[in-house]
Amino acid sequence: MARPKEFDYDEKLQLARDLFWEKGYNNTSLNDLIDNLKINKSSFYNSFSSKHELFLNCLKNYIQEKELEYTNILKSDPDPIIAIENTLRYILNTVTAQARTCLTVNSTFELARTDRQVNELLKDHTLTRVRMFEDLIIKAKDSGRIALDKDPKALAHFLVSGITAIWNIQLTFSDNELTRQTAAVILQSIKS
Repeated sequence: MARPKEFDYDEKLQLARDLFWEKGYNNTSLNDLIDNLKINKSSFYNSFSSKHELFLNCLKNYIQEKELEYTNILKSDPDPIIAIENTLRYILNTVTAQARTCLTVNSTFELARTDRQVNELLKDHTLTRVRMFEDLIIKAKDSGRIALDKDPKALAHFLVSGITAIWNIQLTFSDNELTRQTAAVILQSIKS
């Protein structure tokens, strides 16, 4: 009979997520995880199966939080353009105030090409965000706020890619003004 877990799983998941977020998947060793989580190797394997399985659970947890944030912000205003602006403003504020890059952005650049399971999670997350924006763009188009010749799905993909670009600009240049200008261009391009 297996012994009951003697720790809070969600708390350990959060600690592991923060460590992966700080160091990246490849630079986080099993010993780093065991030390950080303050559990022994046997408890680690009994609870999380493997470093990879733990990382996938951390990434899923992060994605769920982000999708809930997006849902709440995108519903913040009945006007679809204002809801999109609110979302970009929130992301811009996060990007310029936060010392670390989005975990999904980090994971995309580190693992999406080499880890099929991570790629699938990231692809599903991206498509969820695309659908969220696409719904708003369709509403904006129907109300005449976006030109009729604009393709809502293509614009939604552009917005999601633009959000990654905002993170990339800030990470590369650490220039809040350039990051703000980039976000403004992205927003203006969907309204034109």
